[in-house]
Amino acid sequence: MERGSLESAAAIYYHLRGLLSIPVGAVIILAGLGNLAWGPLRHAWVFMGCLLVAAAAYLVSARYYNENYGRVTLSARAQIRGAVATAVSAVVVAAGVQTDWSLDLPLSFTAASFALIMVVYYAVGVGLRAHHAIICGALLAAGLVPVWGGAGGDSKINLGLILAGVATIATGIFDHRALHRAFRPSEEPTIGNSNAQA
Repeated sequence: MERGSLESAAAIYYHLRGLLSIPVGAVIILAGLGNLAWGPLRHAWVFMGCLLVAAAAYLVSARYYNENYGRVTLSARAQIRGAVATAVSAVVVAAGVQTDWSLDLPLSFTAASFALIMVVYYAVGVGLRAHHAIICGALLAAGLVPVWGGAGGDSKINLGLILAGVATIATGIFDHRALHRAFRPSEEPTIGNSNAQA
């Protein structure tokens, strides 16, 4: 197999480990609910306990992928692209949150900015698939439909976070399905301990 094909396969595997997105999305949702002082999440210790559960779920998911699909290290070029995309994403989300906080507009720039960074993440990493376009498009549309008037900056930000968390979980589920179709889990126990680099 040519190097380019190996790099492409490694990128697909790395970016479509969707089970890792589920606890991340759950934390985003819990952060929004906690900021809104919803139910037991108004207590900081409950939120911290949920964070620990989410971290454990993330580690279990990572172990599942390592044992069933093997490990992949992205090329230096791919890692640099990922680092740049992460930095740009942080700026875009911060700008969206700040816009919602500062301006009384009937839009949710928090939700819209998350949709944009998800598009960038997949476009840079593995290429947009149909489910990415549908989920990110729905989140972007939800943020840009002018129905957010009167929500207040704080509520608008946190409701946007909740929508972003739901989108993250939904994308993760479809990513995992796409990964499973592309690469069947290994039947060989030694494959799970192998390392690949692309």
